[in-house]
Amino acid sequence: MSAATLALGLAAGGLHAQAVGVIAQPVAPAAPPAGGASVPQGKGGLHIASGRRVALPYVRNDGAGYRWDIQRYGSVGPGTSRAYGSGMYLQVDGSRLMFTGQGTVNAAGDEIEIGPQARGNLRVYRRIKVYRDQGLARWLEILENPTGRDVTVRVRIYSDMLGTIGRTIYGSGKGRFGEEDTAFVTATQVPGAAALMHYVCTKRSKVRPAVTIQGDDIYVDYGVTVPAGKAVVLCSFESQHRSVAELTKRMEAFRPREALKDLPSSVRKLLINMPTAGGFEGVDLERSASADVVTSRHGDPIFGKIVNESFRLETLFGPMTLPAKEVIGLASAGGEDRRFRVLLTGGQVIAGRTDPQAVVRLEMPSGDTLRVPFGAVRQCAYRITKDKPEEMAFDGPLMVLRTGDRVAFLPDRTELRLRTRHGLVALDANDLLAIALDNAGHAVHRVTFLNGSQLAGFLEPRRVPLTLRLGPTPTLPRHLIARVQFAERAQPDATLDCVVLSNGDELFGRFAEETLTLRTRYGEVELRPENIRAMGVSKTHLGRASLRLWDGSVLRGQCGKETLAFQIVPGPTLDLYIGQCVQVRRNQALPPAEVQQALRERVGRLGAESYKDRQTATEELVKMGKGIAPMLREYLGASDAEVRQRIEVILERLGAAP
Repeated sequence: MSAATLALGLAAGGLHAQAVGVIAQPVAPAAPPAGGASVPQGKGGLHIASGRRVALPYVRNDGAGYRWDIQRYGSVGPGTSRAYGSGMYLQVDGSRLMFTGQGTVNAAGDEIEIGPQARGNLRVYRRIKVYRDQGLARWLEILENPTGRDVTVRVRIYSDMLGTIGRTIYGSGKGRFGEEDTAFVTATQVPGAAALMHYVCTKRSKVRPAVTIQGDDIYVDYGVTVPAGKAVVLCSFESQHRSVAELTKRMEAFRPREALKDLPSSVRKLLINMPTAGGFEGVDLERSASADVVTSRHGDPIFGKIVNESFRLETLFGPMTLPAKEVIGLASAGGEDRRFRVLLTGGQVIAGRTDPQAVVRLEMPSGDTLRVPFGAVRQCAYRITKDKPEEMAFDGPLMVLRTGDRVAFLPDRTELRLRTRHGLVALDANDLLAIALDNAGHAVHRVTFLNGSQLAGFLEPRRVPLTLRLGPTPTLPRHLIARVQFAERAQPDATLDCVVLSNGDELFGRFAEETLTLRTRYGEVELRPENIRAMGVSKTHLGRASLRLWDGSVLRGQCGKETLAFQIVPGPTLDLYIGQCVQVRRNQALPPAEVQQALRERVGRLGAESYKDRQTATEELVKMGKGIAPMLREYLGASDAEVRQRIEVILERLGAAP
């Protein structure tokens, strides 16, 4: 067949699948029930390709030293410090999966696969990984449908704790698992038992679970449809820790995409509750490590080498010529002929229409070159290389538009401001994580700072002048912008103070006020912010507040000012209207300067030569009260063993043992 004939065949309806290799791998013919099926082979595939067979339970410790004892059903035993009774059981349509007593372990020894087991018309496998570099374990529930019809099932993952669950913390901070949640933390009332983090979906999830907690049971339920001849995968992450606070921080900072990098893109694309592949604003390319590929509108792939020097498109920003060395691939935008979305290195996406005469030139292994019209192309993609990797690393500020474009811009040439209830705030790109303009249920825009602070308002100017890294200098109407991304991830700082505002915003930083005045019924008090542990503001009486001080004292009264100066660190300083503040949380409150000086002097006498002096200093420190405990702990590393021992005794007597 000539090159010209082949090109016409593609345009007219595509080649038959048997004529060329197929990228997507359909599920193999139906296998016998558990015990009679072999583990599918193939490097980097859906299953562990090769490995040793081991008997269950299979016990491994994660990178934080916590124990994961994987049982024959793919469940986990007690874990460390009785974290579970028995956890992570799997049910499909109300029936528990009961596998054989063996599994296949990968070469690294950190992941085991069990199965398959037949359940209705599906084949079910479980893959469990215990991470060596962090305190984390992962479950993959693989559901394969070898039949010619879609299959819909109810999937339940449930855990039975040793005792009643006394505390549950959801990512949204609300009292139940809702649309904003992706994870939750639980702690039982069993003394000494480790707490658990359960990460069950992402915000982009195609399938969200219902979460139910009853007594000592946790139920995570999904409704799943497995297309005919295809497979889908559910993913769950679990983490153990003795500290609920530490697990809560881990939940807030966790990035599933990072923890899924060991899986090939072909597997990540099957994750229906944690989508990570195709994360470039919908540009989902089928790529190979061995060759470039052009896929016809009917799904037929042709492998070879794309030899175009560049690609020219009519875009929102005018005519653009994109050098081939910067292009990862092009995917049809659907609906309109010759309209494509181009994925570039650095994660940029440019949408536009190709020229009617434009073709993809593909050099075949035989040496022949095909000229495939863009009108016959579903997508074309370059092979995976170091210069064009499978995962696009974040490479600077990106403007994400409602048109589907995702363009890098120079932030130092773009002045952005946010009009808030606290005044007009100038935004510095170096302080920011993102600006979201598409906020469901909110008529406002929301800025997220690198430290996790969130501030609502309206982005200005209405027409935003940009200098794109690709060259054009458009001015975009604000309504075209969906999101502005300045950094890849947040950089939270647990030492910062937090102010919660009435609209749900949370600001992390430091008070810029030297003193705060509170008029109580007993007189007026002037306080330094560092001496305050927490502050609550009345919702019904303007300016009324209650303050808890460093030593546990509680003062109630009227604030002396209508505004509080607060600096987001790093970021701008705001004058917060007292009526918009709900509460202030401080990580640590310090005693007044004179108390700190007295403490240092008495700690110095703990190592005195005279026993009487040492004992007197000890008693004086105890009398200073529990509020000095944070400062005392700083001396636990003292070089003098006598001082260290006495500090430990004092902390114990204060009820603040280290």
